[in-house]
Amino acid sequence: MASKVQTFSPNGSYFAYSGPDGVLKLWETATGTLSQEYTPSAHLAATCTCLSWTTYKRSKDTPLRKKKKRKSLAETPEVVTDTDVIALGTIVGNIFLYNVQKADVQSQLSEGHTDRVNSLCWNSEGDTLYSCSNDNHIVEWDISTVKVKRKWKGDKGPIYSLSLTSDEMHLLTASRSIKLWDLNTKEVLKTFTGHASEVFSLLSVPVIPSSGMTNGATVNGTYFLSGARDDRLLNAWHVNLSSRDKNATASFSLPDEPSSVTISNHEKSQSLLMTAITNSGQMVIYEHVLNGKCKKPISPKVSLQIASNGQDAIPVPIPILAVYLCGDRVQNVLIAYGNYLKPVFEKVPYKTMESDVCLIRETSVKPKEVTMHDVTKVKIPDTSNEITVLAPGHMAPMVASSSAEAGKSKQKQKKRKNSTELTIEDRLHALGMDKTTGISDKTHPPKVDALALLLMQGLLSHDSRILNNVLQNRNETLIRNTVKRLSVQAIVPLVKELSKRMHGHSQSGQVLVTWVKMVLTIHASYLMTVPEIVETLSSLYQMMDARVSVFTRLSKLQGKLDLMLSQITSQEEEEDAVSMQQPALLAYQDESSDEDMDAEMMQMISDSEDNWDELDDDDDDDDDDDDDDEDGNMDDEEGGDDNNVEMEEHNSEAGSDSD
Repeated sequence: MASKVQTFSPNGSYFAYSGPDGVLKLWETATGTLSQEYTPSAHLAATCTCLSWTTYKRSKDTPLRKKKKRKSLAETPEVVTDTDVIALGTIVGNIFLYNVQKADVQSQLSEGHTDRVNSLCWNSEGDTLYSCSNDNHIVEWDISTVKVKRKWKGDKGPIYSLSLTSDEMHLLTASRSIKLWDLNTKEVLKTFTGHASEVFSLLSVPVIPSSGMTNGATVNGTYFLSGARDDRLLNAWHVNLSSRDKNATASFSLPDEPSSVTISNHEKSQSLLMTAITNSGQMVIYEHVLNGKCKKPISPKVSLQIASNGQDAIPVPIPILAVYLCGDRVQNVLIAYGNYLKPVFEKVPYKTMESDVCLIRETSVKPKEVTMHDVTKVKIPDTSNEITVLAPGHMAPMVASSSAEAGKSKQKQKKRKNSTELTIEDRLHALGMDKTTGISDKTHPPKVDALALLLMQGLLSHDSRILNNVLQNRNETLIRNTVKRLSVQAIVPLVKELSKRMHGHSQSGQVLVTWVKMVLTIHASYLMTVPEIVETLSSLYQMMDARVSVFTRLSKLQGKLDLMLSQITSQEEEEDAVSMQQPALLAYQDESSDEDMDAEMMQMISDSEDNWDELDDDDDDDDDDDDDDEDGNMDDEEGGDDNNVEMEEHNSEAGSDSD
């Protein structure tokens, strides 16, 4: 996180900023015009690293009048005026005191530090300034003499921030741990745990009359706040010298890393009113009564963000630069947003705000629209018409005008063609940057950076159409790369959006589960530091647990049905297999079928007809033979009869023997 180089005046009428070029600019918050601009002589070599604004009373003795009639005027010897002074710490260790009324540096504090000045702190009277540096030392400056009043070593390493307590008798300094110093004895009264990284902000909470602080006699009962780099928690510490407890009593959770912290300076308020600006340009407001320890981190009461209508009516976030708590009855909050070229100032009532507020504003500020109203110490370089300024169009190569130059250029082109060196066109084609390949853009998958940008815009504007188009992607690799490219401030809104959609229709859960898995896998370490995400994840876990319990019963039912169907199928398959593999034990063939009978009858009829014809022929022949051999046959018949009688007698004997 960069050092704090912007601040409001104590009454909120001015806003001061010193950029990387070392130029100090002051704007009037009522009109938004640039009032003063100062460029130090060594602004490039000694840029500003921190700012601190104070307003103190200055008295002047008025001369006495000689006339008696004016004696009444002589009874008021002093005229009190307000003087605004801005202390500018530099990177080389010097400190400049800029007088706003004179619009010039009134004095320079040197020979105090030898390295970068990290933080500055004024006392209430404005006559003493405290500073800390990377040289491990703390310096107390006397503004009247512009000299070092006291100097001592504060830590073994660089000291990043410091602040006076409410009684202004003690000093708080911080590197990573926080120390409480007694300004009279320069002794460390107590050391607090601090943060794991460098503490960039220390703020002393104004004393409440009922807190036990009496006449500034003791520091017990006071509170102070601290913020560190790369830490999404602001800690509140209770000063109690009799206790050994060195831990924070309360912590405030942030959606992103803080860039600046502001608290209300009104002692009448019983509750602490604190604002913080994150690196993403979002402002959060806390309202809490510091009274003992808090176990859980305190969430912001109001979250404010500013956006403008971009292309296709998609809101574009506008960063908030600084905040000032007005402390009036309505409790207006003065915010500066936009850019440091021309910031825009606006008062917003805090009491009427909702928990999440997004203000749509039109801020199309161009450099030429910056107004310079009553600007002092502005140095504009003189330019004459004889000077030629190179622009991108002028830097293009000129075409050869003469024929000789044209011939030389042609020869150079031939040499280049003959050389083995690749041309720029060939190099672009080899790198895949040539766009004249004839492939349409519709065939290419969407780019991951474009998808991540669309997702962030959809989450910011709560546009369901954009979110539907992005979250319907099923490519796991594309989802993983998109989640990796998301900014930190978009992770928590994405988890909430996924949780809300998971509670909807069950068919969309198949794709959303992949998104939830990637977010939890890639950004698990970040989500562990977000206390408010527990409620979102708890509802998501309960919903998934309920669905999983039903899935177990359905799985059992499906298993039983599969078992029954598998048994039925296996029995049918076994019967088919047995019938196909085993041979038949008995095969019966019915030979008396009608077709077979008809065929056999026709065959028999045809055979019988043939036999009858043959028999007729044979009978004719036999008759002729019988007539020729009638006599011989008669003799044979007689002999045959004798033989037949003998055979019958023989058969009868054989039959009697068998009986």
